[in-house]
Amino acid sequence: MTIDGRKIAQNILDEAKDKLQKSGEKLRLVAVLVGENTELRKFIELKKKAAEEIGIDFKIHEFPEDITNDKLWKELNKISKVKTINGVIIELPLPKHLNTQYLLNAIPEEKDVDVLSQKSQGAFFVGKSKILPPSVETVKQIFQEYKIEPKGKTAAVFGYGLLVGKPVSRWLNYKGAVVSVIDEFTKDQVKISKEADIIISGVSKSNLITEDMVKENAVVIDFGKDVDFETVSKKAGLITPPVGGVGPIVVASVLKNLVELLV
Repeated sequence: MTIDGRKIAQNILDEAKDKLQKSGEKLRLVAVLVGENTELRKFIELKKKAAEEIGIDFKIHEFPEDITNDKLWKELNKISKVKTINGVIIELPLPKHLNTQYLLNAIPEEKDVDVLSQKSQGAFFVGKSKILPPSVETVKQIFQEYKIEPKGKTAAVFGYGLLVGKPVSRWLNYKGAVVSVIDEFTKDQVKISKEADIIISGVSKSNLITEDMVKENAVVIDFGKDVDFETVSKKAGLITPPVGGVGPIVVASVLKNLVELLV
């Protein structure tokens, strides 16, 4: 079965809109974009459209590719201190010369809707965060929609990045799944993957996961367009499609987080 990400996202947005309207609050979200990246710009536009759909004011602040760490940190600090701005997101990845974690730390916890500053991550990892990282919220929403219980299941998580692998593997572990994190140095990748009830990937490498790496009826959630959808979908019990899969849910989760933090 193919996961309907658009339907799940719409449910999240409807709930957030309802909560927002009842509160009477006016929320404002700012996205920071560094350099010219067509994919990131597309993703920001989707967030803008969804935000405006539920009554959230959305602004984009753009900075040149060659901006320095210190200059960008000062700009982020300035943006974060504006009282009428309720949430700040930095679109990743940033250009290679910038120190990503240092810059993410410029966002205060109460405005960090992506849960990416060290303070926010720390709260999440010890179970004290009011909100979940968008990738984790996405997995949680899919599990709820399709009645998947992670406890006692085996899970293979491809990649251990800041956005997907690290938070999702921690959350699955917390929920009682037996988690194996797979990176480029992992031996027996195919064997580990083939034994997993749940496969989650966020590597951004085409055809990283092929049919021979997936067992019958496994749940496959693909954040990085890593899965050979055509062949894997014939074996998986549940799978996210390349379009209309996790993308809309991630966008909706960011907006849900903003509402949860403020309302």
